[in-house]
Amino acid sequence: MAGNRKEPETSMVKQASKEAVVLILIAIGLALAVYALRPDKIGDPPVAVNDGDDGQLLAQSAFSEISVDEAARLFTEKNAVFADARHRADFDAGHIKGAVHLYAADPEAWLPAFLSATDPAATIVAYCDGEDCHLAPQLAEILYLNGFVHVSYLKDGWTRWREAGLPVE
Repeated sequence: MAGNRKEPETSMVKQASKEAVVLILIAIGLALAVYALRPDKIGDPPVAVNDGDDGQLLAQSAFSEISVDEAARLFTEKNAVFADARHRADFDAGHIKGAVHLYAADPEAWLPAFLSATDPAATIVAYCDGEDCHLAPQLAEILYLNGFVHVSYLKDGWTRWREAGLPVE
């Protein structure tokens, strides 16, 4: 009798395993179908953004690094919002003239107000200080993920900006 009891259990386990495999295959198929329909595929190449005036690119990707010269051009032409990603104390000690303070590590403090007051089509240049500073690219990514499409960052921006003799406050 023990042998008869084991056979139905074994066939139930086999049946359940088959059904699980079928469900997994269906889920994978659905996931691939949804991904195929997505307009923003993972791994899509970066999009070059052209400013339309002189044919120069503002950025090579959604939130790429730009040069001091390019940032200075945008500043001179008043074509960008400069966003200081550093701590408040660093911003208060000095910043790019006219820059707004958007501390990258605390977006909850400023993001709602910034979103309601800033055109999503605005060009934004994020910056911080130091070769190893991660706040500017972090801020650029936050802004991009919240609908701003013309976002760049200036690596070691505060030091490089001052060394270039550009306007500060």
